[in-house]
This record gives sequence, structure tokens and C-alpha cells, in this order.
Amino acid sequence: MVGELIYAFRVMRLPLLDAGGAPIGKIDDIVVVPGRATEAPKVLGFVATSQRRSIFVSASRIASLDNSGARLKSWDVDLNPFRPREGERLLGREILDQKVGDETVSDVALALHSGRAPGWHLTKVRLAKRSLLNPRPSYRLVDWEHTAHLFAPATATAAEAARLRDMHPSDVAAVIRALPLDQRRLVASAMDDERLADLLEELPEDEQLRLIEGLDMERLTNVFEEMEFDDLADLLAQMPGEQRSRVLDAMDDDDAETMRQLLSHAEGTAGSLMTPDIIVLSPDATVADA
Repeated sequence: MVGELIYAFRVMRLPLLDAGGAPIGKIDDIVVVPGRATEAPKVLGFVATSQRRSIFVSASRIASLDNSGARLKSWDVDLNPFRPREGERLLGREILDQKVGDETVSDVALALHSGRAPGWHLTKVRLAKRSLLNPRPSYRLVDWEHTAHLFAPATATAAEAARLRDMHPSDVAAVIRALPLDQRRLVASAMDDERLADLLEELPEDEQLRLIEGLDMERLTNVFEEMEFDDLADLLAQMPGEQRSRVLDAMDDDDAETMRQLLSHAEGTAGSLMTPDIIVLSPDATVADA
């Protein structure tokens, strides 16, 4: 099912709202990635200015997007600077004003999709045409496929990352493990933080370490923040002590303290298997639900 259209030009002037609805920044651009095969490009997230920093806000962290703004699901805001990765497109910077024959892209329409690949997807493109006889442009709205070349993966690595994006993490792990190590790392570097975190949780610790080798510290901590605490603790436990200390120092203070507590328990003990997450069940929940 597809929801109502909302236009990129409008979105890029909306405020970024915290979970309570208070403005904490402004949306500057929209990050999209190619879909699989004939699927529409998907909104990966938003570039926003907050506290005078240009940051990336994942679409999965947005509770609602409407004319009042983009509201976060939680109060947490990652203030790490935005850096585009291979295969990503910025609608404002790279797509708007692009020529398509004798027309120009003037706007892009987004719609919220439910079903197999939920999330915001690029649905329509508005094209403008000017003529010497009429200075006022004429407009037409076309399906995104009409301009598919603007969103096509630029490299084989980006194409592979797009193909894997909506697969189950266990299936992605099977594909990745069949690739040579150097190609694994290239594909992993093109994946978004959440997908890479999901992939790492499906791999043995030794393969996790080989896959993340070469990632800079900022990217590494961003990915680790998306992992489940118990999986991350297992991974950190396999790191050399000096590297582990550098990672913990670079992490959010609260997350780092949680990790240190989990790592203080000997491997294989009940303490090492605990999770600090709170589980809430209804009074009529069964053991199976838990």
C-alpha cells in the first residue's frame, strides 16, 4: 500500500523535531539509494543541520513525516557529521535541476510504502520545460522509471549493496561469505550502518573482525551503535585490548559503560549473556511470548 505524496522541495525546508515535537534542527537534503531490480529508489535518511552541524538522520529513526516536520522516534540524536557513501544520492544536491532531454527535474515526490519493503520511496518526478515563446515553464508529473538513469548504481559494488538491502540478514551473510575478502569489504563499506550491523550479527566473531578491518573509527562506532548489546560485547571481546579500548573511548558514554559491564563478566557465564535492555510484557503474555 502507498501513502500520500510529499514533495522533496517541501521536505527540505521542514524542521527536524525531537520525540516531543520541539524543533532541534532543519532538514537540508534527502538521501536515497537505488532499489532492487525495478523497485523504486528508497529514502535512506535525511541530512539535517542541528547545533550548527550537518548530520545524518536515518529514515528508520523518523516516527512521522508531514508538513509539520520530521519527528524522531526517540530523544537520541547522533551528531556525527554527515558523509555520503558510495551508491547514495542527495535529491537536492544531485537530482533536482538535472536535465532529462529538453526538460529539467523540478521536484521529486515521495510516498510511504508498506509491505515487503516498507519505508519512504521515490514515486514520481516533476519535470519542467521552458520554451523561447513562453517564459513560464510547463510541468508534468511522471513515474520515477522515466528518470531511472538518474538513480542507477554508479558501480558494481553499489549495485550489489542495493541488491542485498532488502534481503534477510542471514541471506545477506550467506552471500557475503561466498565473496572474496576484498570484495566483502567493498560491499560492506557501501552498506548503510543498520544493514551492516545486521550483517555482523549473523557472522562469527572472527569473520566480523576481518570484515570491519579498515573502517575508520567514526564509521565503526556508528555501526556498533546499531548492534544488539550482547552481540557487540561478543565482538569487542575478540578485539585486541588496545583496539577495544580505542573503540570504547570513541563510543557514546552510556553505551561504552554498558559494554564495559558486559565485558567484565567471564565468557560463557550468565553475566556475559545478559542484556541491559528492558523487556516489557503484558499481564496475559505467555512464556512463548517472552
